[in-house]
Amino acid sequence: MLDPGHAGEFYNASPVVEGYFESRAMWSLAGKLKSALEKRGFEVGLTRYSINEDPALTERGRRSAGYDLFLSLHSNASSSPLPDAPWIITFSNDVKTDLDENSKAVGKALGGVISRVMGISDPFYYTKSVDFDRDGNGFIDDEYYGVLFGAKSVGVPGVILEHGFHTNKRCAEWLSSEDNLTRLAEAEADALAKFYNMEDDLNEEILKQIEKLEKAVETLKSRLDKYDKMKVYQNAAVRWAYVDGNLPEWAYSTVAKLTRLGYLRGNGENSLELSELMMRLLVILDRAGVWD
Repeated sequence: MLDPGHAGEFYNASPVVEGYFESRAMWSLAGKLKSALEKRGFEVGLTRYSINEDPALTERGRRSAGYDLFLSLHSNASSSPLPDAPWIITFSNDVKTDLDENSKAVGKALGGVISRVMGISDPFYYTKSVDFDRDGNGFIDDEYYGVLFGAKSVGVPGVILEHGFHTNKRCAEWLSSEDNLTRLAEAEADALAKFYNMEDDLNEEILKQIEKLEKAVETLKSRLDKYDKMKVYQNAAVRWAYVDGNLPEWAYSTVAKLTRLGYLRGNGENSLELSELMMRLLVILDRAGVWD
């Protein structure tokens, strides 16, 4: 689960680089990292559905329930323009669980990558807990940062990644570049794929998908041979835009499935623009097990 730090387009402006806002840069980085991770076989969610949505801190952490990791993306700030190192904030020590160990291990895997790609100082690793029983479980074992407290409450290891300091001119300029954010996202995705052994899993998955596609092509050829003998009517003026009750019953489950998996994303204006013929082909492939 990725958590783009802070809501709004103009939150946490850099005092040294005009036009840099932490909220906007981290929203962009989250989208790039999500795409990069999905290409490597991960299932990825976001704690917010738009840049302006502003759920409570603990709620953002709790939205990671069911995921294997919670990452909150930020850039840091200081009263001095000199600091530039990434800060990696992980769970505090807790002998009752291994969540803290997992949190620290992920942080270690990413900290050096951020320093190397951004060309900044070595990472600083940090934890902070509270001195009272925040969740009422009878133990003084709770995280100070709300997003980490929320993630821990649902049993998910969490890490806050502070990508350098936007009060440092070079850092803020670097983070202002969309190309740099893409490089950073790809490097972090590579590190996470290595950490979770997704590289080998992805190669195996690719081979399986190739095998499925080969079978699907043969099935499709066979079906099309039959359709050649039939008159298939397609009204070019009719397009289905949404997953709703207007979809043909025979296509609904396939279209809903592919939308949920992210294979159908529409035309950028929230419209799927599906023709009848396109849906029939998708249903054939779905029944062949291509997306199972």
